[in-house]
Amino acid sequence: MKTRILLTVCILLFLAGFGACSRTREDHTPASVNPTATPAVVAVTPSDSGGDPSEPPAIPANTGSGIHGAIHRVTYGENTAYIFGTIHGGMPDWFPLADAVEDALRRADIVLVEVDEIGLSPEAMMDAVMGAIFLPDGLTWVDFLPEEHYNHMVEMMDAWGVFYSDVNTMNPSYLVWQLTMSIAISLSSLDVGIEASVDSYIASVAAQRGLPVIGLEPIEQQLDILYNPPLEVVLAMIMHLHPPDVMVEDFLESGELTLDEMAYYYAANDFAPINESFAIIVDFDCPYLVYMREVVMDWRSTFYANEIIRLLRETEEPTTFFAAVGLSHVIRSGAHELFTDIIEQLTLAGFHPVPIWEQR
Repeated sequence: MKTRILLTVCILLFLAGFGACSRTREDHTPASVNPTATPAVVAVTPSDSGGDPSEPPAIPANTGSGIHGAIHRVTYGENTAYIFGTIHGGMPDWFPLADAVEDALRRADIVLVEVDEIGLSPEAMMDAVMGAIFLPDGLTWVDFLPEEHYNHMVEMMDAWGVFYSDVNTMNPSYLVWQLTMSIAISLSSLDVGIEASVDSYIASVAAQRGLPVIGLEPIEQQLDILYNPPLEVVLAMIMHLHPPDVMVEDFLESGELTLDEMAYYYAANDFAPINESFAIIVDFDCPYLVYMREVVMDWRSTFYANEIIRLLRETEEPTTFFAAVGLSHVIRSGAHELFTDIIEQLTLAGFHPVPIWEQR
């Protein structure tokens, strides 16, 4: 069980699989979060891209790296959405991406990304983040945690060389994320900085073309899901934390995918090994892993799909959207019958997503 949290962090950090299972809905949904809720509508005017979906702009052949991120196209009337799976890391030779992806980007009028930060000032953004990172009302762990879990956290801080007084007002779930991600990153040679990621490449293309960018999920919702899960989930996360040398040794002996291996398979467009990694957590009934599967992964895929459907149906002027979302939001339904993703949710809603890389 020790390696499962590290595996899941690897998946989240670079593949961003977020949501809850819509087919067998045992809701572990955080309070105030509704998968059918509609974020505030942002008035946008598509750029004058000349983007006729039926007549893609000509681009040089064989200029891309070949990375296609399982890109799909879905249409509704005169509106089109391209759904592209990103990875939250990258290497310099990954860009430009496959011709099918670059082609879709050139046709896009609006770029969709995961998190909506529109209208938030830097101060408001900092307030939202700090509110998620720290416990409310000046609470400390001794006020918040049962004795067993409190003692374990204190013991683990000593094992990690972290001063208790520096972190005991932090939400334990946030701290567990940071510590376990530090192990995953330490075992990787991948460029994991924001500027090196596939997401940042998409953002830079959008900026160069002056395209509007819309987030599919309010940032407050994302922070709530990641850092303020139900207490039983927080307690399970705490008990998954072990000294770093133990977690590293256990992970290396497990044979599970490292971040570098996941990046390799992403670049090779070979998603079967990645899906096998997703499927590992199915057999565990720990509250934390159930929450990861049903809320952080599948639930958010369902939310994203609902928002893409809304935009396709309600946008009056013919518009082409390019949605850049974590890869697991695109491929994960192929991992296990309990999983879902945007593509499956669109299909269940009567749409017909087409995997356009297979047409190249």
